[in-house]
Amino acid sequence: ELVGSLYGVDELAVELLKDRVFYQTSNGGVTFSGGEPLWQSGFVSRVARRLKEENIHTALDTAGDVTWCRFEEVLDDMDLVLYDIKAADPELHHQLTGRENDLILANARLLAERGIPMHIRLVMVPGLNDTPEELKARMKIVRDLGNTVKQVDILPYHRFGEGKYARLGLAYPLAGMEEYPDERVSDFEQFVASYGIPVKIGG
Repeated sequence: ELVGSLYGVDELAVELLKDRVFYQTSNGGVTFSGGEPLWQSGFVSRVARRLKEENIHTALDTAGDVTWCRFEEVLDDMDLVLYDIKAADPELHHQLTGRENDLILANARLLAERGIPMHIRLVMVPGLNDTPEELKARMKIVRDLGNTVKQVDILPYHRFGEGKYARLGLAYPLAGMEEYPDERVSDFEQFVASYGIPVKIGG
């Protein structure tokens, strides 16, 4: 089963530009996602530069857990950054991800200082990072980033990853976890909207 292909900068730019009409009619563009695209920051910057030369909107989807120099490689060629904040509490973040969140939050502040437009993405997982206190703490982070935050995307837990784990022969760590009912997702949406920031479910 084909799950990926190798491309050089020129090859990928040509492939992406085939959808130029779609980008124009949908008011969309190209999002560099992953994995973590900033682990290939040099490659991403060169492809994005080619797209910007053709007036294609570009976005970076990142967890932010990289050194700032990787951001600096790509920011001149990005119109928007989609930025994950998985948990505000440092201990909880380490417990859930195995990583500290100090660098992630520092990079978010640097992006705000640079005036980079951002959509902050709040990953919500039942019973793990969805207490009222934790959501309030994450929204305080969002508010402190100022008007560079154009939108908050709420990303409720879903089971789409189960099949990937199965194909890799790995045990799914959240087996048996139920997705949120619509009412709970609506509660999250209303809470975020109360801060006066546009909010979207998914993204």
